[in-house]
Amino acid sequence: MQTDTPEAALVRHFFDRINAGRFDDAIDLLAEDVLYHNIPLPEIRGRENARRFHKDFGIGSRIRVEWRLLRLAQDGDTVLTERFDLFTDARGGRIELPTMGSMRVAGGAITEWRDYFDLASFEKQAAALQG
Repeated sequence: MQTDTPEAALVRHFFDRINAGRFDDAIDLLAEDVLYHNIPLPEIRGRENARRFHKDFGIGSRIRVEWRLLRLAQDGDTVLTERFDLFTDARGGRIELPTMGSMRVAGGAITEWRDYFDLASFEKQAAALQG
């Protein structure tokens, strides 16, 4: 079994906190001036702006998330993730989304976070939940 590097361990820790319902603790692992780009949406700069984006979406209040790490790879300070992201609302409605992510780690914090997913799939599932 391969031991994680400090960068990979930090990324795993981020997702562990997310999946434990400790959203704010996870976001605290982002650098203050983080670049967050939820591609294909516009990029966001700053930890508090990334936190607000997710809270406005309802994560931690109306929506429970489970972001399952399927694979993790590393190249230097960049950690790549293949995930299956699950979003569950209070009524049990669910969005299931394959996601690829890229996180750059420096100075013990995530300085860049990019996620790649199919927006049309997300929107179609979200519309079905709205009913």
